[in-house]
Amino acid sequence: MALQTENLIPENSSPGPDNKGTFNLLAVSPTDIWRKPPKIDNFNAPIIYHSIPISSFKSAHVTAQGEWMTLYDQGGLFLVLPPKKGSEQKRWIKSGVEFYQGKPMMSVVAADEWADWSLLSLATRGEERNGSVTVEFEREQEEDGSWGSVLRVLLVGRFGVKTPIREISWAFWDVDESEELWVGMYAAKPISDARDSLAVQFEDFVVEARTD
Repeated sequence: MALQTENLIPENSSPGPDNKGTFNLLAVSPTDIWRKPPKIDNFNAPIIYHSIPISSFKSAHVTAQGEWMTLYDQGGLFLVLPPKKGSEQKRWIKSGVEFYQGKPMMSVVAADEWADWSLLSLATRGEERNGSVTVEFEREQEEDGSWGSVLRVLLVGRFGVKTPIREISWAFWDVDESEELWVGMYAAKPISDARDSLAVQFEDFVVEARTD
């Protein structure tokens, strides 16, 4: 699958992977993926992604790490779904590290009409020490083998232990399976400070396709 890019600055013209399989994204402020009433609808953060048919998607994961210092500094895994019928508005889910209350946390944000946001402290899990997190998205498979409407967000801890963090029930509801979705990595720096940019490193980016 070929990688595509959007909202890159010149320093990101060749974002990876490097010879170690690592991707690097540089986000300048103010950049974000966020939607809030009545009028905020930002999608200007640098992204690297695969575009694949919805019917092909099974799961994806990545590890994100950066020098998080400023409120809302962030980076991680994202999924963009086609607009609902009769709409032109992107629907998306993102999850990774977000700097909040003076420390890196795991963040999940899902946007249908508007976005909602949740946070999980990493202090008791060890990830906070190095400012990294491994996130996985997976599509729900029903007992009869069919693929459901749910997207699950999981935190992948040490030794590969996966903890379910969020269930987004509408993600694949009433979609045309032949349409394309985007799955990839993002970095964002919504707040300006003494640093004009945020560098985020990504490792082990894998997209798993369905075989049925």
